[in-house]
Amino acid sequence: MSAIAAVFCRNGGEPPQQRLAEVSAALSLFGTGMATERSGPTCLVRAASTGFTPEDAGDAGIVAIGGGRLLAFDGCLHHRPDLVAALGHPHSRDWADAALFARAWERWGEGAVGHADGEFAAVVWDPAGRTLTALCSPLQAPPLYFSVNGRRTIVATAPRAIFAWGDLPRRLDDAHLAGSLVLHSAAPRATYYRDVQSLAPGETLTVAPDSWRTRRHYELAERVRPVRLPRQSDYVDAAGELVRAAVGSAMRSVETPSILLSGGLDSTTVAVTALDILQGQAPGGAPLTSFTGVPEAGWDGRVRRWHVGDEGPLVRLLRDARPELDARFVDAAGLGLDHELTRMIELAEAPPRNPNNQPWLHECLRLSRAAGRRTLLTGGVGNATLSFGGLPRLAALLRAGRWRTLWREAAALDGRETLKTILKRTVPPHLPAWACAKANARFPSLGSVDWRSYSPIHPSFAGDMGVEGTARRQRLNIYHSLAGSCREQQMRMLLGPASAHQRSSTLARSAIHDVAERSPLGDRRLVEWCLGLPDEQYLHLGQDRRLVRGLMRGRLPAEVLAGPVDVQGADWHLRLGRSLRRVRSTFEDWRSDPEVAGRLDLDRLLRALDDWPTRTPLSPADHPEQRLIRQGVGRALAHGHFIRWATNGAQG
Repeated sequence: MSAIAAVFCRNGGEPPQQRLAEVSAALSLFGTGMATERSGPTCLVRAASTGFTPEDAGDAGIVAIGGGRLLAFDGCLHHRPDLVAALGHPHSRDWADAALFARAWERWGEGAVGHADGEFAAVVWDPAGRTLTALCSPLQAPPLYFSVNGRRTIVATAPRAIFAWGDLPRRLDDAHLAGSLVLHSAAPRATYYRDVQSLAPGETLTVAPDSWRTRRHYELAERVRPVRLPRQSDYVDAAGELVRAAVGSAMRSVETPSILLSGGLDSTTVAVTALDILQGQAPGGAPLTSFTGVPEAGWDGRVRRWHVGDEGPLVRLLRDARPELDARFVDAAGLGLDHELTRMIELAEAPPRNPNNQPWLHECLRLSRAAGRRTLLTGGVGNATLSFGGLPRLAALLRAGRWRTLWREAAALDGRETLKTILKRTVPPHLPAWACAKANARFPSLGSVDWRSYSPIHPSFAGDMGVEGTARRQRLNIYHSLAGSCREQQMRMLLGPASAHQRSSTLARSAIHDVAERSPLGDRRLVEWCLGLPDEQYLHLGQDRRLVRGLMRGRLPAEVLAGPVDVQGADWHLRLGRSLRRVRSTFEDWRSDPEVAGRLDLDRLLRALDDWPTRTPLSPADHPEQRLIRQGVGRALAHGHFIRWATNGAQG
């Protein structure tokens, strides 16, 4: 785990030592090993904790490149043997990731990012050209923020390093905050703070004394090529090779990694692949240890139809089939939705996106570190790639006029999708936004999702920020995940606001527990291949997630292969109910804080808490505000604490 920063005095002066010391101190939260290198008007800073990969032992911090250039690197390279081979330098296979990427930069300049795979960010200072270049790897990357004015440029892993310079006050960006409360898609580089932007994965920032610009160095849509193979078995074989390569690369660590294991198809696919890889290695190594979040004792067991709230039994079936798996089950007993919330906000400098999942997530990472496993594999991004459900194929069939195929697919869904849902998935993607809004108002029985039902945002704040207009443009009033094709929906999921927001939360969790999370199903090569597949690889004759089911047939228990929809954090009602008095007191106290009271609808939240249901609500019949108490209360807690932290003297 590491963090980087760069300060470039664009007027040519040298950065003051005291200010640089403040920037370095701000990064010390993310690593104890500090490295600082100055070069004229620029200084690069890197904080790192080593011991994650075998090559970390040779990590020298900031790397010097030919011509006096300096490079600071943050993250992890994947498929290293391919990069070593391309460089033609066999001794480089033992180099730390920073040194290996520096050699790639020396060879190809900015083109190095096209030769290197992984999850990384880098900053390069070129004294000859007097330019500072910052970039993030494609698709997945650590966060990288920047602030540019006429006097200086600061680039850093965390906003606190920018604010530590001392010339920029920490002020909230209300438009971004409102979008977060409503789950709108954010502007590409917007953050929670004014005058602070974020580089997205696949972007480059170039700063000179008198100019600066950002550009895309990677466009996913341009990298996708159609994949058409003769037989279904060929698709399965090709997917298997890509998955094995991705998982094997992500497993590079000092010790056998652990895995965050659910009962769904994503993480179980990663788990059995990792087990197969370990089986082929020399005996005597540590087993693969998995951590599965399960409901706390006392949960009432209520989930929606076709959903599973306790994934423990499914994981136990996998453990029985693969006894070499060291499966551990984590109920996070006694922990509330605000567990580690303060530290998460301080380190992410943002509210956690999924507060209902935080208790068991933190407990799994804590136990992984206690077991000596500092690398944690996850099934993240799988639902947008290998195990994508394929339902947008219905809309594509309608658009193509393939009525018989559409009817066949709809009829084969075996009742899992009602006619209402089929209509909702085929018609709205082809309507303009205004027509979607009218349909939502005229036919609420279609099951549309109105942002007002789940968001704790104050109505006046929503009006000032133009939330309703944004909702119409982004179709949030008609099932916000609709798309007209599988590829379109996959692109939304991969490049949408959730992925950007999760980068800061992942960084914070890693810093708290000293555990690095890796998502092999987000591997660039696998993603590009999956997006080139025909839609019928995801939905065919009523079978969703067709490709991954074919890949895992005979390797996963039948019950897991059936792919029930898992509900993580299903015991939220129990956890929240236990702390109801404290939550209510918190909302009451916030009424006297205009910064919070002006942004959150505290009166509505308190009314919802007054009428607390005795069992987990699944529909308005259980509680008229069931969406608000299921999604909005936790989000209100996270955002309220964040607002108070950011507006009342946050450090850094």
